[in-house]
Amino acid sequence: MLDPSPWADPADREVETEVLILGAGLAGLAAGSLLGDRAVVVEAADRPGGLVRTERVGNYWFDHVIHLLYFSHPDVEARVRALLGDVLRPCPPDARVETVRGTTRFPVQLNLHGLPPEVRAACLADLRTAHARNTTPGDYEELLLSAFGRTLCELFFFPYNRKLWRRPLSTLSASGFHWNLTRPSVAEIERGANSARPAEGYNARGWYPRPAPGGRRGMEVLSQALADRVPDLRLRHTVTAVDPMSRTVRTRSPEGVTDFRFTHDCVSTLPLPTTVELCHRAPEALVERCRALPRNRVRSVALAVQGPRPRDTGHWRYYTREDVPFTRLVFMTEFDPDMAPADGWGVLAEVLEPSEGPRAADDALVADVLRGVETVGLLGPGSRVVGSRVFTSDPGYVVFTDKARETADEATRHLASLGITPLGRYGTWTYSSMSQVMEEAFAWAARRSAPATT
Repeated sequence: MLDPSPWADPADREVETEVLILGAGLAGLAAGSLLGDRAVVVEAADRPGGLVRTERVGNYWFDHVIHLLYFSHPDVEARVRALLGDVLRPCPPDARVETVRGTTRFPVQLNLHGLPPEVRAACLADLRTAHARNTTPGDYEELLLSAFGRTLCELFFFPYNRKLWRRPLSTLSASGFHWNLTRPSVAEIERGANSARPAEGYNARGWYPRPAPGGRRGMEVLSQALADRVPDLRLRHTVTAVDPMSRTVRTRSPEGVTDFRFTHDCVSTLPLPTTVELCHRAPEALVERCRALPRNRVRSVALAVQGPRPRDTGHWRYYTREDVPFTRLVFMTEFDPDMAPADGWGVLAEVLEPSEGPRAADDALVADVLRGVETVGLLGPGSRVVGSRVFTSDPGYVVFTDKARETADEATRHLASLGITPLGRYGTWTYSSMSQVMEEAFAWAARRSAPATT
C-alpha cells in the first residue's frame, strides 16, 4: 500500500505509455525523438531544453551556459546535421587563458609559447621532473602536479580550479576530471612551447547554429529542433512521486494531477538525487547520502553591452586571478554575430558557488561581475551595459570525490533494480558533453526500438 502522501488523493487523469521519459533536456529529447509515439516526455519547465536554452535580454541573446557542439560519434553528427541542415555552422573554438604572467591560448599546456621565455623554461623543467617521477596521484591536486609540474600548476591549474570547484583540490578524486583535462605528452608540450603556431585541443572542431535573422537564436535552436520530433511532450508537468512497483509516475501541472503508467520503461534524466528521493520507499540512508552528493551551481551573468565590439577576444577567456569572481567570460557574438544588435555585444560571466552554501542575490552578483569586468579592462571607450540577467543552473557541475562516486554507483544500481534507467549528464551524475549526452540517449532508444531476436 502506498504511503498517504503524495498518493493520498486520486489523480485527475491517467495516461498510459510504453516508455515514460522524465525531463526534456537533450537526453530526454534525443531519446523521445527516436522513440516517437511509443514514448511520453514530461518536463517541469514551460519549454524544453534543460540547460540547453537561450534567453533574450532586449535584443541580445544569451545561452544559459557556454555551449559549443563537438561531435564525438559519427551517428550523432549525422543526425544533428540532418536535423539542423545549413543552420549548423562550423565554429572552431578560440579560447584564451589569462594568467599573472601573460595571456596565451587554451589549452595552456599545449600553448606555452604565448608566455614569457623564462616562464616557459620553468614550466618545461618542472614538467620533465614531474613526468620522470611517474607517481600515482591520490587526489586531484596530486594529479595536476604529476601531469603538469609545479610552475604550470601555480600559474594556471591551481588558481583556476580553486575558483571552479570552490573547495580544497586535495579533497577531490584523482579520477572523473578527464573531460576538462588535456594531458599531452612531454614532447607535445615542448612543441607547443617552441612553436608560435597555436596548438589545437581535443575539441578543435566545433559547431554552432546560425539561423536566418528574425527568429530564435543560440543553442536552443538544437533543443527546439529535437523537441519538434517528440510527438507527446508534456510541459509544466512536475514529477512529485514515482512508484516503480505499479509503474506509475505522478505529476502536477496547471491542469491538475496526472498519473502516467508505463508498460515497459521509465527513463529519468532528472538529477540522480532527485530521482532516488522521488521513488516510493527508497532506502532512507541512500536518500540522505544522495542529498549530500557534492555539486556546484553555475551562476551565469549575462551583460548586454552597447558599443563597439572588442577585438581579438576569442570565443571565451579563462581567468586565474582570484580578485574577480568569474572563471571565464564568454563572448556571444563570436559564436554568432547576430546574437546582438550591430552596435552591441553580449558577454556571459560564469561564476561558481558550492550548492551546499548560500546563494548570492542576483543584484549583488551582477554588481560583483561588473566590478570584475572593470578590473580586467573589458569595457572600452563608448561601451556601456544596457541590460543584465542571471541564469542559475543547480546542479551545474558534479563534484568528483571517491565517496560521491560510490554513492552515485549505489543509487544507479538501486534505480536499475526498480526498472528505472538514469540517463543524461545529471541523471547519471557525471559530466558529459552535449554530443555525449545525445549519443547515449540515441543508443538507448535504438536498443529499445530494436526488434527482439530469438
